Amino acid sequence: MATIRNNGVNQELFEEIVRDFNKSYFSQLMGFKLIELGNGSATIELQPKKELLNIMGILHGGVSAALCDTAMGISVRTFGKTSVTVELKINYLIPINPGEKVKAYGKVIKLGENICVAESEIINEENKVAAKSLGTYFILKNS
Repeated sequence: MATIRNNGVNQELFEEIVRDFNKSYFSQLMGFKLIELGNGSATIELQPKKELLNIMGILHGGVSAALCDTAMGISVRTFGKTSVTVELKINYLIPINPGEKVKAYGKVIKLGENICVAESEIINEENKVAAKSLGTYFILKNS
């Protein structure tokens, strides 16, 4: 397993997030790889396999949305908050091709007592933005 970088998250919380992420059947099914955590940020990598492509042979938009949602949700979690998605908006800017390694960068914009707003970008191997998303999360509890 690759090393996941910790950029300032409390070590106990960091280990909890990594453990929970690695136990996620959904993340495993999609092929998501957690590569970095910071205070209010998360980076996830994906190298799409053929099962995740749409009929045009590019990454399915639902997978891109799930990747952004996961990166944003984990960025909220780095503050010790457990949350659920209330709303998600995504713009698909350029296609993601099979086998093309991409990274989703999730970042908290505003952390409130009950609601959190985060953003995410999927960046391709050429350092171009493939998708941009904005999400609203309801805080269930402190971890």
